[in-house]
Amino acid sequence: MVYFILGARPKLSIAELETVLGDDFEITLTADQVLLADTSEKNLGALQDRLSGVVKMGHIIGELPSWNEDDAADLIATYASGAMGKNKISFGVSVYNLTDAKQTKALEKDLNNFGVRIKKQLRESGRPVRFVSSKEPRLSSAVVETNGLLSSGGEYVLLVQEDKILIGQTESVQDFRSWEARDIGRPARDRRSGMLPPKLARLMINLSGINPQGATLLDPFCGSGTVLMEATLMGFETVIGSDISEKAVTDTGTNMDWLSEKFHAASSNITLRTTPAAELPDHLDTPVDCIVAEVFLGNPRSQTVDPFEMKKIEKDLMPMYKDSFVALKNLLKSTGRAVVAFPAFKQKDGTWYRLPIQDMLTSIGYKIEAEHLYKRSDQFVARNIFVFSS
Repeated sequence: MVYFILGARPKLSIAELETVLGDDFEITLTADQVLLADTSEKNLGALQDRLSGVVKMGHIIGELPSWNEDDAADLIATYASGAMGKNKISFGVSVYNLTDAKQTKALEKDLNNFGVRIKKQLRESGRPVRFVSSKEPRLSSAVVETNGLLSSGGEYVLLVQEDKILIGQTESVQDFRSWEARDIGRPARDRRSGMLPPKLARLMINLSGINPQGATLLDPFCGSGTVLMEATLMGFETVIGSDISEKAVTDTGTNMDWLSEKFHAASSNITLRTTPAAELPDHLDTPVDCIVAEVFLGNPRSQTVDPFEMKKIEKDLMPMYKDSFVALKNLLKSTGRAVVAFPAFKQKDGTWYRLPIQDMLTSIGYKIEAEHLYKRSDQFVARNIFVFSS
């Protein structure tokens, strides 16, 4: 059994997993940000690299009918002592609640003592031992990575249920340095031309369900090129970007050159155009496998919308969206899929006003397959992500 520690938006993380793994994925249990599932996927490292919504993952290595510190310490010490590579054994332990919050709290409070106990057992091997801990009872991917746990003693997780405690060993974590570099380290970043987070761009591409090998991806509102960068790293054979803004297309070109140099990544075919989305069929001859994009979300906001503003926003944005997606339908293969982020606006009562996107898409002839709201508590404009086919 495999455990997945999900990101900040678990529902989207699960949707990504279900799309990428398909039939080879059977959920056993979900709780908070932990998911247990059966899958025959052997290379968790490669799967980790493909995903953006999973923080870390590993296999279950043991099960206790109830908490027994001796048995748990023996099991973890046995696995950690077999660590290859470095002479020093570095290990850490994280605790996650599944269905027993009370027992979880008790284990969190005693976590340091538990780690020290394991450390004493490991010292019997004659090798130097280091117990890695943090202020939180759950080690972040950054703590696991910077302390080299996966190449030494390992990170172990206690997954607490009412009728048992599962013990797992982490096999992969997110490459936080790479994600950070592509987010804030890229040379061209412009709020007006797009600030789509790289993790969300990757997740949206995964939600398309398209195998990158030999496939073509189109972003008709490319902004500064975040979607195209992620698609290139994922191995799409051809990536096409277009935007009405010449500056946006220039920024995309700058970022793609930086990506090639920084990550040694290059697509076999990259095409950039300064063209309105509604005119793209006049310039592209071959249909694409997927369209992944974030449309213009409207002007930045610092307050909620009232009913009058909602109607004005709808009047301003919907005709532009409709013209674009009428034209783009001709560019999407019959077997293709689109994943597009549209805006949703926070109202005074805390709910979200969603534009009539579903009605628009179905009237054009698209089939809606899924809808996801991506939001933060401090935002006034959220992303309403639609997955649809022609």
